[in-house]
Amino acid sequence: MMLRKLFFYFSLLCIGTTFFACTNSSSEIATIASVLAQGNGTWKVSYAKFGNEEAPTGMYDGFTIQFKSNGAYVVVNPNGAIVPAASLAGKWKQGSMANTVIFDDAVTVREISKVLSNSKVVLEWEVSIPGKVTTTYRIELVRA
Repeated sequence: MMLRKLFFYFSLLCIGTTFFACTNSSSEIATIASVLAQGNGTWKVSYAKFGNEEAPTGMYDGFTIQFKSNGAYVVVNPNGAIVPAASLAGKWKQGSMANTVIFDDAVTVREISKVLSNSKVVLEWEVSIPGKVTTTYRIELVRA
């Protein structure tokens, strides 16, 4: 009976060790920058909201952002949509927090879905004009 109990506990220990060893080694902490730059780093906008207003359907057809691993980004903006940076190309980098990205050392964008996914991210940033109300912009990106 005692041998059976010891075998049972030993089996549990082996299974638990194997489980934790596998989960710890394969689940490194991902940052939004590492997710955005994967593959060719090209994402398309699938949803946008500016303050309380949702962007009209079709406004972002053809709009893509390519996050290059060298820290450059390029925006294809065929319809003149609003973007978080002043130009259609520039520099981007990981922010001080794992869920933030900084465009052109000026605009901090945060990933708000709280689940870093290889196929979809939701970005949010605030625009504040002196003497005006701060507006929150939100875009949803899907892998292109």
